[in-house]
Amino acid sequence: MPFAFWWVIIPNIGAIAMWPIGGPQAAFPIAVCGLLAIGFCHFESTWLKRIGIVICFLLAAMMYVAISFNLNAMTIFSSLQFLTELDLSKSPEYVLAIGVMILALGLAIAFGPRTPRLSTFDQKLVGLAFVGFFILVDGAATAGTRGSYKMSAPAGTPIDSAIGQNRLAPGSVSARNLIVILVESLGEPNNPHDRALFDAAWGAQRWSARYQVSRGTSAYFGSTTNAELRELCSVWADYESFDFDGSHCLPAQFRDAGFHTTAIHSFTSDFFERHAWYPKLGFQDRLFLPELLELDARRCGGVFAGACDPDIPALIGDRLRKSGNQRNLIYWLTLNSHLPVPEDYSLRTEDCRVSDPDWNRDFPMLCRSYMLQKRLADAIAQEVMKADFPEADILIVGDHMPPFFPRALRSRYDTGHVPWIMLRSKAALQRSRDRQS
Repeated sequence: MPFAFWWVIIPNIGAIAMWPIGGPQAAFPIAVCGLLAIGFCHFESTWLKRIGIVICFLLAAMMYVAISFNLNAMTIFSSLQFLTELDLSKSPEYVLAIGVMILALGLAIAFGPRTPRLSTFDQKLVGLAFVGFFILVDGAATAGTRGSYKMSAPAGTPIDSAIGQNRLAPGSVSARNLIVILVESLGEPNNPHDRALFDAAWGAQRWSARYQVSRGTSAYFGSTTNAELRELCSVWADYESFDFDGSHCLPAQFRDAGFHTTAIHSFTSDFFERHAWYPKLGFQDRLFLPELLELDARRCGGVFAGACDPDIPALIGDRLRKSGNQRNLIYWLTLNSHLPVPEDYSLRTEDCRVSDPDWNRDFPMLCRSYMLQKRLADAIAQEVMKADFPEADILIVGDHMPPFFPRALRSRYDTGHVPWIMLRSKAALQRSRDRQS
């Protein structure tokens, strides 16, 4: 039936294309688009039908993208203003996908309005039945990735965070300073091969000469901004609905206890309105891309071009050294490992060799992801292991699992948890024990 093809299948062509690869379940976009399509197909006007098919197409695409990246509907709409920040030339996959969607939309506008009216109750019932059948087919096709897309926490889910598990608070931090590093797309591997790559970057042997090392996992829901509120405010929430004015989050607690609080992000301050809500969290200083470049951080490419993450640890070290007797809380949200990780000269990912040649060839995106993790960990270790690095406890934690589309890659991660590594200053711990004895 023409209605089914032009009004239901074609607007959801992106979801269908992902069926063999392993995308998320698209039941909600299909249902919304299908109901709107039945309504618009009731009209005789060709122009109304054209408007309707464009609306169905755009809504289905945006909702599917939101589900894919664990964003809620409001966040995906507000994110549209940042499309100019994307360098799509760094991702051939995105360029191809957009090209296919534009072609499909053009065909839908040309041929969709020719669909006969759904004027009778029986015709609308048949249309509704096809929408339901299509939802069932989508559910069967995406069964393998069900449960790996976690947009929001179910009601009543207890909060779980690395900061909470490690009981980090102004009164419990014995070191002079606390550094919290939220690493973009740092997932918990669930197979021995990838675990070895993870340990090569983040293993305890890198830090144990100076720090007491502990490791664990915490649950995650949603995207990076959800992870920021999970760790800094101990809530499952999104920045667009969270009551910042009525909160007293971790940075404000440390500020009130006499710590100087600083937030660092390698991208622009207007991205997800961080310029507005970081001060409300209690951060006295905020360093974003312009400030980091002024401090001689290099510029790195990628889909989101910003400051080079490996340059930031040295800047943190310099900031702590210059702070004298002032205690500090420094929070750093990384950037460069945001998926998809392209072959990029500035990121030095054009020739990835983190494992054996066959694995590097078979999993190029995964290879580049682990390559950036290793470089980030190398830069952190190089700085924090220096003899003159100021005394600090350091928490490193992932925001969410890498949002790979192929089920073959998603299945290589714990889909419900992210890893954390806690480094506690041995000198501070010893001083604390001496005081108690």
